[in-house]
Amino acid sequence: MWSESSTSSRGPKLSLWTSVFRSKQFVFVVGENQAAFTVHAAIIAKQSKALDVLINGSMGEASDGKAIFEDVEEDTFIRFCQFAYAGDYTTPDFTHIPITELPDISPPAAISYGASTTDRDDSRFIEPEPVPDAPVPAAPVPVQDDPEPEPAPADFGWGSTPKKAKKPSKRSLLRQSLHDQLYDTETIRTILAGRCEVRQNSAPTEDYTTVFLGHAQLYVFAEKWGIKSLKTLALFKLHKTLTTFTLYAARRPDIVELLRYTFSNNHTPDLVDAMDDLRSLVMLYTACEVENLIHCPDFLSLIGEGGQLAQNLVQVLLKRIR
Repeated sequence: MWSESSTSSRGPKLSLWTSVFRSKQFVFVVGENQAAFTVHAAIIAKQSKALDVLINGSMGEASDGKAIFEDVEEDTFIRFCQFAYAGDYTTPDFTHIPITELPDISPPAAISYGASTTDRDDSRFIEPEPVPDAPVPAAPVPVQDDPEPEPAPADFGWGSTPKKAKKPSKRSLLRQSLHDQLYDTETIRTILAGRCEVRQNSAPTEDYTTVFLGHAQLYVFAEKWGIKSLKTLALFKLHKTLTTFTLYAARRPDIVELLRYTFSNNHTPDLVDAMDDLRSLVMLYTACEVENLIHCPDFLSLIGEGGQLAQNLVQVLLKRIR
């Protein structure tokens, strides 16, 4: 049984995690369904000053050991907890849409502006199979000469015999077996990294609305509670997703939903002379892909509502023509 004095022998890093896992339990009631999540108070409190006050301050939540987050999605809170404990979070999954349910959208004119814009006719979702190349004749197998006979053993003189290799002792064999033990850590690392890695889309049947909104919602949560490192990570993942995203005609509504969420004043604030980091990123992407998005009725309808979104889009587009 460990005593309090034994913590000094663990080192500062392990002692830090010891204090975390021995801290009191705190309950968060999240979302419309009031799902309860029990976490270690210390790991959440260390994420920001605001959360530290919520958990350890003088408010009722601190004394009750419970806080209610009605306006937070359950998945968003789970990813936040994952980040708090592990320093990363799992990228949201896309939704697979059957080909029969895709809208019949005529392709836009070929566009060269924007790194992720596709200039092919993406209304044909099943591409023809490639014609196989003509078979290459196999190279002739060289005829090998008869193997040379092994040299005769050296003559050690009358009555002499070659020395035999010394047989390893059982003790050395046992130690060698210890050193030869192998453990597959690369597979585990690959699996863990894959859960948090950003994936590029590869077909118009992959609806990325949940992917975009998952990163954006986590950013909004981090902005509200002052978690700078989580804000940066969410922006990084959203940026990487957008810059590798193939904007098929059927996937334009995914971007529209991201715009609608981002420019809602309930999520990010309207600023007079500036944009917050999330709006700035999404607007920059929109300006780069505006020739493609202009063919989307939902996008035109959203711009027609006016407001901060239309104003910011005009301001960014002006930078392209000056």
